[in-house]
Amino acid sequence: MKLKLIALSTMAAFSTSAFAEVELYKDDTNTIKFAGDVTASLVNGEDSSGESYNEIRDNFNRIYLSFNSQLKDGWSAIAKLEWKVRFAENDSDLVLNGSSENSSLGGDDADQSLSNRLGYFGVTHDKWGTITMGKQWGSSYMATAATDSFMIFGGEGLGIFDLGDGGFTGTGRAEKALQYSNTFGNLKVSTQVQVSNEKIDTTDFEQLPNIGQQPFEYIELDGSFGFGANYSIGEKVNVAVGYNTATFEADTGAEMDSIMTAANVTYGSRGGQGLYAAVVVVDGENHHRDNQGMFLDESTGVEVLVAYRFENDFEVLGGAVEVTTDDSGNDYEKSYLIAGVTYYWSDSFRVFT
Repeated sequence: MKLKLIALSTMAAFSTSAFAEVELYKDDTNTIKFAGDVTASLVNGEDSSGESYNEIRDNFNRIYLSFNSQLKDGWSAIAKLEWKVRFAENDSDLVLNGSSENSSLGGDDADQSLSNRLGYFGVTHDKWGTITMGKQWGSSYMATAATDSFMIFGGEGLGIFDLGDGGFTGTGRAEKALQYSNTFGNLKVSTQVQVSNEKIDTTDFEQLPNIGQQPFEYIELDGSFGFGANYSIGEKVNVAVGYNTATFEADTGAEMDSIMTAANVTYGSRGGQGLYAAVVVVDGENHHRDNQGMFLDESTGVEVLVAYRFENDFEVLGGAVEVTTDDSGNDYEKSYLIAGVTYYWSDSFRVFT
């Protein structure tokens, strides 16, 4: 099946404010910090059916608290609590809106003013690394995060948010995850397991997921494993790889493995002066979903992001998103382009279109 969509969408002259970490408390042992992001945007456009939409909405608003407590022998205890905040009354479905977390596996949380985004705790050491457990960015996100920074739209090419926020399979903000990460010179590595046999109700999905042409009403996770590695080549070039596999069973009795393999190459620093360029490629097995909710047996996703910030603090941005499949009898394809201009009024306040 092929979904052909032609859309023109404009987000005009409204601001993003990202306020830096503020130290709320500090003594000889403990530190507590507060930070977050606030975004307001005006979106208008017309889809392929000729219907128009016009909406003021918030995008990735969040607030968080981070904790650090010094332990013996160079270890520290750490924790982070992050909440998604909605200032508008709710969110409406928008064309080409992939990663704004309109829904999760537990249902649509658009009517909730405050909902959980991250929550984990653990221990860290400069030499021995970091061990954390809870809801946290998955290890494989080390390879897919490079293009997940468009001001609006984007994020649909890699499939990491095709099931809610990626918490269930571990590709996004992994739930109930145990993770280890460390740095060895220019190499950063991370590995995780999800320790869960959680049964998730999917009846609130607008389109129920399908396995073998049959929609199912719940999924039971039978564990997942993820890995990520990032290597810095000089000061500006990075290469990264990621892998994630999750096994789950549907109420139809069907069992499947959802597998994602990812790689990226990046140049520069996102938001920094000069050029930033990133390419991410994902190979998926039962990872992407098409517009009918079907898992694609085999799929390839590509995202490209190129941005240049001039000395006068104007930034131009362009990107491409594409998903294709080799599934027999399914010619599903998703493809679109993104372009924008941003003005950095300060490093923590931006206006973009």
